[in-house]
Amino acid sequence: MKKFLATLLSAMMVVSVFAGCAPKEKNPKPSTETPNSSTQEDKPVELTYWQHSSQARDEMMQAIADDFTKANPNIKVKMEFIPQADYNNKLIPALATATAPDVFQIQSGMVAQLAKSGSIQPLDESVMSTKDIQNDFIPATVDGLKYDGKYYGMPTDTQTLLMFWNKALVSAAGLDAEKGPQTTDELFEYARKLTKYEKGSMAQSGWGFKGYGPEVTSFVEMYNGKFFDASSNKFVFADDANALKALNDTSALIRGKEIIFTEQFMKNWAGFRESKVAMMLGHPAMIGNLKKTAPDVDYGLALIPTKDGKRASCVTSWGYVMSKKANPVAATKLIEFLSSEEVEKKWTLTTGELPARKALLADAELIADPKLKLALDSLNESFVGPIQTGPLDTILRKMYEEIMLTDKPIEAIAKDYQEKLNAEVSK
Repeated sequence: MKKFLATLLSAMMVVSVFAGCAPKEKNPKPSTETPNSSTQEDKPVELTYWQHSSQARDEMMQAIADDFTKANPNIKVKMEFIPQADYNNKLIPALATATAPDVFQIQSGMVAQLAKSGSIQPLDESVMSTKDIQNDFIPATVDGLKYDGKYYGMPTDTQTLLMFWNKALVSAAGLDAEKGPQTTDELFEYARKLTKYEKGSMAQSGWGFKGYGPEVTSFVEMYNGKFFDASSNKFVFADDANALKALNDTSALIRGKEIIFTEQFMKNWAGFRESKVAMMLGHPAMIGNLKKTAPDVDYGLALIPTKDGKRASCVTSWGYVMSKKANPVAATKLIEFLSSEEVEKKWTLTTGELPARKALLADAELIADPKLKLALDSLNESFVGPIQTGPLDTILRKMYEEIMLTDKPIEAIAKDYQEKLNAEVSK
């Protein structure tokens, strides 16, 4: 996060310098208005909204914004969709200036840093109270959007993990193609049996595991390990015996002579679509993706396998938040609308993104689809993932790259990368 904070602080300093040079009024009149708020309920307000762009999401968000304006004619929403590669580079400097959007999307792991720096403001209690949020939303979907006891946003693109397997490949290996692996021991066994080599080269991968953050943290949680200590704001997995056991067990599959997966073979999800990778742990959004990209692949779906009867699925998400310059009432109304039951249900049916509202877990239309019902059920045994920003994810991926490519002891690698993760989170 160093680059993020350095850019933000530099921009703020520039703004402060110019503000300090401005002439000051000798006898300023006391203001009767609350900063950034309307004095009248019907006073017209314009909100600028930013999100990273994809055609399907852009079209849907524009339609949702139009619906919001119809229901709130005094609030106009100006939408701006930015290519994902440029999104943070444009957003971060803007947050220190008047060009900042009013409402925008960020990775949930960025909330604490932005709240601490004063770049975003908490949701307006008169529109969305803390009590109502706690009553209406699944804790694992909103806890990562809280800072210093206040909610600063509402979740979007909420994802857990599900087990996907190619039924034909599993059946051909003499394994249960209907139930799939139910425990972590079975998962590891399936992965080995489904991996094939021809003339010394991988011909089929049993499981496309490569150390993806939500997978790793889910295994640590199921092993009763501790990956991150919220009270000290530090990663602790290298000092936790159960966490190290989880890392060693999963790493054993990708070290040595006959490993179960390597990206030198092919990309994992590309391999699954081509029936070259037999199993994947993936987000529920892949259900909709596979309908379009691999309609002929007959796959099974289940909750993440258990370890000694315990199941845990890491939740990752982005969040709708508002900048410090936004009208808090109007902006919170927009965020409330974006996280309403109606809109969340629409997102789930259209994209496979999971809802955050408790009421939708039992929605008749949603649970009528067996695969979607499984995805919803995964939220019942979920937790907030500690790897929720790009820089942290990159460090963890590099840790597993070193695990795969060297014979250095896991404990030593874990200690080294724990220090790197803690250095990053402390910036």
